[in-house]
Amino acid sequence: MVPHATRDMGDFPEWAFDTPEYEKKITLQKQQDPRVARADGLYGNRDAVSPREDQANVMILTDTDLEEVKCAVIGFENRNLALNMINPMTFPLPTLAPKLGQASETIHGDIGHVLIRGLDSIPFTYLQKVIVHTGLTSHIAGKRAMTGVEGDDPTVLHHVTALSTAYFEYSKYQAPSNQAGPLLFHNDNGHILSLFTVSQSSEGGDFYLANVNRIWQNIRDIRPDLAVALTEDWISESPSKVRNFDKRPIVFIENDRAFMYCSRVRISGTPMRPRPNYLPPLSNVQLEALDLLQSTASAVAIKLRFQPGDLLAFNNHGMMHARDAFIDQEGSGQKRHLLRLIAKDKVDPSAVPQPLQQILEKLYNHEDRDEKFDIFKNPFMFAAGH
Repeated sequence: MVPHATRDMGDFPEWAFDTPEYEKKITLQKQQDPRVARADGLYGNRDAVSPREDQANVMILTDTDLEEVKCAVIGFENRNLALNMINPMTFPLPTLAPKLGQASETIHGDIGHVLIRGLDSIPFTYLQKVIVHTGLTSHIAGKRAMTGVEGDDPTVLHHVTALSTAYFEYSKYQAPSNQAGPLLFHNDNGHILSLFTVSQSSEGGDFYLANVNRIWQNIRDIRPDLAVALTEDWISESPSKVRNFDKRPIVFIENDRAFMYCSRVRISGTPMRPRPNYLPPLSNVQLEALDLLQSTASAVAIKLRFQPGDLLAFNNHGMMHARDAFIDQEGSGQKRHLLRLIAKDKVDPSAVPQPLQQILEKLYNHEDRDEKFDIFKNPFMFAAGH
């Protein structure tokens, strides 16, 4: 089941959604506005949310495609190049590349994502899977992001997997991405997010995508006051070493199209890293906006059930994503492990609103040779998280 609103995660224990006062408020809104009455599911009716699995945009690789990928991996290995040298020139795909270019256009359109399937039919080694993921992604979006650059972290390859507490002794930060619990709907930091499934859990871990424009239109229709709040500046914890906070909207509007930058960790904190006391507390309006954002995303989401070898690429600021809790059985090799890359392509820069573009540009202001590929399952640093 898709993770639900903020009250399920305990982010805001002081915000009592289930009190008689809150229920009275919602009841009054339903009486005053029939659009709210039609949106019962957006206010916590769990049974009303049933994301569909048949709406995913799946690209099945052909035998010819797979042979090209296999040859590209062997060719790259034979050249003894560093992983940060993977690009369309060093990982050539003569006939598959145009398909991946078309996938990039799809990602920037209303569909917003592509799920590439079939790579599990080739018994790649773990390192070869890293090469495959990076090589295919380079044809979709050629410039990789250092998402933790503001924390002086040059890593571009991260691991979404549950880690034991021993991993966090040196970092002092346990990212939600490195735990097995559910993740609420959010956006990462960058343009196109690419996930490769190395292995899957024994239970749970379903992945959800929700189109930002559909979320925005529903919120604007149902609660225009909260829609306004989402376009105003929010103060969140900064990953930078030179400033304590960031101030920006969650929703950016460009040519009647919505773009979203909602980092749950930086806005609301987590049980292991609460919102800092030096930041002003979130207002009741902001808390309600976050709750409605989560519930609306749940209502419009599609569900993806990853298989080993799947590569999902999607428009990070045009799609919110979430994840169910999961259970690993490492003894039988059933451990959820995704590789994460974030990158941008050469699509018209006006596709992203200028204020958001200015925020993101620093992620790409580096030479490829300076990128760090962490092939081991090390935890996310705070600066690289979401």
